[in-house]
Amino acid sequence: MKKAIGILLLLILALSVCCAHAQADAQIAAHSVEAIQERGTLLVAVQSGNSKMSYRVPEGIREYADRAGQPSGYVPFLCEQLAEDLGVTLEYVFYDVTEQQIAACENGEADISANVWSITEERLERFTMTDNILVTDIEGDEVFLRADPQHPASPLIDSEEALSEARIAAVTATVQVDNTRLQYPEAEVVTYADNDAALDALLSGKVDAAVFTTFDRAFADILVQAIVDQQICQCDYDIVNPEIKGVGFILMKGNTDLCDYINEQLTRYRSSGILQELNDLSESEAKAMGII
Repeated sequence: MKKAIGILLLLILALSVCCAHAQADAQIAAHSVEAIQERGTLLVAVQSGNSKMSYRVPEGIREYADRAGQPSGYVPFLCEQLAEDLGVTLEYVFYDVTEQQIAACENGEADISANVWSITEERLERFTMTDNILVTDIEGDEVFLRADPQHPASPLIDSEEALSEARIAAVTATVQVDNTRLQYPEAEVVTYADNDAALDALLSGKVDAAVFTTFDRAFADILVQAIVDQQICQCDYDIVNPEIKGVGFILMKGNTDLCDYINEQLTRYRSSGILQELNDLSESEAKAMGII
């Protein structure tokens, strides 16, 4: 009797595993190239806030009045190109929190999570990622230091050795967190919801230094003003992971069908000069709009 029960339990377990695999396969299939074309819509997760690679067209600019409020920049341009080649309509799904945007494909809320996501081994364990989408090399992220209240023109951190053991702010779920921990394993990396919160922590003295995720002209102006007001200081230290192989889009783990299609298009866009054209258009428009 016990043996029969044991066999039954093993059969139930095997059936449960098969059902789980079937469900996962069905979720992946729902975001395949064929499924997207049948649906007629490419669902793309983007952040609500602005960065130099993805931003909303500002109101009040006559030249761009017909696009006011719409996503623009290199990342949206690339998504628009992909949707056009797929023969479908592009639909954005907006997220305020980075981790929510990252998880959008994992949860089946979008086909692509579009941002300049650094391609790391940790992310590749959790997601399927495209090849590098950029035409430029990866650059390091500048570190900003809290100014010494007694000597505002000088930072409290006076050496990289001190920085390596300091409290460093970074935005939750971004590559800056991972890279800071890799570069300064003895430092205390304190994470915050967004750039504004990380800067507030730096200004209030909760941390000694901060490294920010991609930001727009408005946030850059805030940083410049904080430097002018001698609240924070610039330095020569950069946070960078030399093992990063570019940046890409995030897809549901196992969605190789859509990933292979995007990578084929990226190869074509790169060789034909389309990526460079999108990059140049994004930069020129972002400057005209005051984004960068």
